[in-house]
Amino acid sequence: MVYLALAILSASSIGLLFKYSENRGMHRYTITAVNYLTASCIALVISIRADLVSRLSLVSGTGLLKRVATITRDGGMLPPGNSVLWAVLIGIMTGFFFLNAFIYFQRSIFENGIALSSMFARLGVLIPMTVSIIIWQEIPSSIQNIGIALAIAAIVLVNLEFEKNRTLALRSTLLLLFIFSGAGIFCNKLFQKYALLELKGLFLLFAFFTAFLFALRVCTQKKQTLTLPDLGIGIAVGSCNLLTNYFLIMALSQMKAAIVFPISSAGAIITMTLGGVVFFRERLRIKDMLAMTMTLIAIILINM
Repeated sequence: MVYLALAILSASSIGLLFKYSENRGMHRYTITAVNYLTASCIALVISIRADLVSRLSLVSGTGLLKRVATITRDGGMLPPGNSVLWAVLIGIMTGFFFLNAFIYFQRSIFENGIALSSMFARLGVLIPMTVSIIIWQEIPSSIQNIGIALAIAAIVLVNLEFEKNRTLALRSTLLLLFIFSGAGIFCNKLFQKYALLELKGLFLLFAFFTAFLFALRVCTQKKQTLTLPDLGIGIAVGSCNLLTNYFLIMALSQMKAAIVFPISSAGAIITMTLGGVVFFRERLRIKDMLAMTMTLIAIILINM
C-alpha cells in the first residue's frame, strides 16, 4: 500500500505542476518534451547504476511468444534474455501510448471540453482492469468489488459537469483518448507480469525516451521555444513522471491490478483537488467532497 500511496502522490504532483505552468502561460509542448527527456536521463542513471545497460547484450527473442503463452497459462517469469527484449519492446510501445494519450487529451479538451476529456482519460483504467481479470484471473472479492465500483464512480463524479447540459455521444477523439490512456497504463502491467522486476529501470528508459522523441517532433512542429521556467517545470514534471511509473510497477508486484488501477486514478484526482484548494485557492464543490468520501470508503473496502 506504501508504493500505491507514493504513486498517487507523484501523479498528483504532475497535475499540480501542469496547473502552475498553465496559470503562468508557459509552453506546454516544450515542458512535455523536457519532462520526457528528464525522465529518460533519470531512468538511464538508474539503469547504469543497476548494471542494466550491459544486459542489452543478452537480448534474445528465441521462443519469446511461446514462453509468454506458457507463463500466461502456468505462471512464472521470462528468462533473462527474453526479459530484456520484453522490457525494450514493451517500453517502446509504452512511450508511443504515453505521447499519443497526451496529444489526444489536448485535442479532446479543444473539441469536447476538459470535463469529458478528463473523465475518458481516467476511465482508461477500465482497459487494464478488465484484461487482467479475463487473462490472469485476478478476480477481487465481493467486498473489494464494491470498493472498486466506488472508486470508478468517484472518477466519473469528480470529472462530470452536471451543471452543463451535454450529451455524452461517442466521439472519435474521446474514444482514442480512452484507448491510448488505458493502453499506456496496461503496458506497465504487461512488463510487471512477464519480465524480471529488476529490469524496470531499462523498461522506463525505453518508454520515456521513445515518448521524448515523439514529443520533440511535436514541439518542433509547433515551433515552441525553451525558456528557463519551462526547463524548471519540465525537469520537475519528468522526475515525478518517472517516480509515478516506478511506484506503480512496484505496487502491481504486491497488489492486484484491479485494485491498483482504480485507486491510483481516483486517489490522484482527489489529491489534485485538495492541492488546488490549498495552493491555487480553488473552491471545493459538493461533488468533489462527495467523491473524496467515496474514495476513502473504497480504500477501506479494498483493503478488507
